[in-house]
Amino acid sequence: MTGLLPKSLSGRTVVLLVSGLIATHIVTLLVLSEDRVESLTRTEEQHIAQHIASIANIVSNVPNEWRDRIVRSSDGHLFNVRITETSSNKTIQSTGTSTSTLGDLLLRQVRPNTNEPISVDISDVDPGNTAPARDSWRRWLESRLSRLAYGHDRDQAVLVSIPLSEGQRLSFSTSMPMASAPGWERQLAVTGAFLVIVLMLSLWAIRKMSRPLALFANAATTFARNVYAPSLPETGPSEVREAARAFNNMQKRVLQTIEARAYMLGSISHDLRTPLTTIRLRAEDLADSEARRRILASIEEMDTMLASTLTFAREGTAQEELQATDIGSLLEAICSDFSDTGHQVTLVVNSTIVAACRPLALKRALSNLIDNALKYGERANVVANVKDGMIDISITDQGPGIPSEELERIFQPFYRLENSRNRNTGGMGLGLAIAQMAVDMHGGSIQLENRREAAGLCVRVLLPMGTNANKDEPYRNRRSR
Repeated sequence: MTGLLPKSLSGRTVVLLVSGLIATHIVTLLVLSEDRVESLTRTEEQHIAQHIASIANIVSNVPNEWRDRIVRSSDGHLFNVRITETSSNKTIQSTGTSTSTLGDLLLRQVRPNTNEPISVDISDVDPGNTAPARDSWRRWLESRLSRLAYGHDRDQAVLVSIPLSEGQRLSFSTSMPMASAPGWERQLAVTGAFLVIVLMLSLWAIRKMSRPLALFANAATTFARNVYAPSLPETGPSEVREAARAFNNMQKRVLQTIEARAYMLGSISHDLRTPLTTIRLRAEDLADSEARRRILASIEEMDTMLASTLTFAREGTAQEELQATDIGSLLEAICSDFSDTGHQVTLVVNSTIVAACRPLALKRALSNLIDNALKYGERANVVANVKDGMIDISITDQGPGIPSEELERIFQPFYRLENSRNRNTGGMGLGLAIAQMAVDMHGGSIQLENRREAAGLCVRVLLPMGTNANKDEPYRNRRSR
């Protein structure tokens, strides 16, 4: 059942409100229709009873020679009056039904001259063509369908036989039109008008009430990309203000934790670099030997480790502003730096790509990914284009690739596929973690997959175009070395 409901909160609320309104309106119409029909039916029965009683009382109290004349004057097309010698077989019994109601009225108003009973029979107008319903629910259903089709129930035939003196009976036959209920066209019009009004008011109210949810979702997404995002306004109903206040307090605590971590690591880095500088100066005073070279290499490795750790700690707290950046030019500068140091890097940009980004953070992320490809795959092939409104940057190498079970864990900080910590074969294991943080901060993602057609790894960086993006005529092989 839930699969049929809309996915949005406003859509589900509107469906529930409209469904409840339709059900309530149908029940209300049925109740009011039944009450109206019952009231008007009682009025029609009273009118028929008064008409029959007045004629019967006059005929009963006049001489026999005057009866035919009165009957003929009272007889009409829709109200037949006859004097007969036989009687009906149905006797009145007060049971609360329509028949007994009319019978009770006649018993109170007609004063017959004999003790013979008054007989009443109420049935369909054309009983010969319609089989009587055995069950009350079938009769009720037929009457409801008749109202939907004709706007009212079928008329009913009323046959009344009142005893007279000298074995005669005064017979009446007429039709009792059932009270008409509002037709289905009117009901549909009224229901449709209610639906339109309720739908418009519901949409307005739901959008107004669900707007804070959209603000919370947007604030959470923005905060995931930038911990210095502005706080939520604490306005609106009390529940919304409390939720906004709780979100702002959470944002402050998270920011304080990140800043405290960065401050702690910065302090540790500063305190460690001072003795490292002293050791380096003393090692440089030593005579040129293998031991001196190993000491200096170890010092350099430790300094690199400190720099990488500090960069990783500060990545989430960077306050770099968004700038309209030519992604192709940024990639060209990165590839040029690697090419100038003797690495094999090729770049293909299929179109001019301008996007709003943080250029320093994005340059650091792309540099780490390309450097990782060069370390393990000897060369890097970089291709940038635009697909489905996203910037697609792929970096492929010709290395051994990564085992499938390690593809998810490779982004964990300080995680490396090899056990050594030699800076020449992979450093501290923070390069991919820093790259992922920078890409996440831009609302993008990094995908890793082993190449099927050849050896090596393919790294895809997907970034949103941003508000300042545009595309010009494509041009290929922007830089290749």
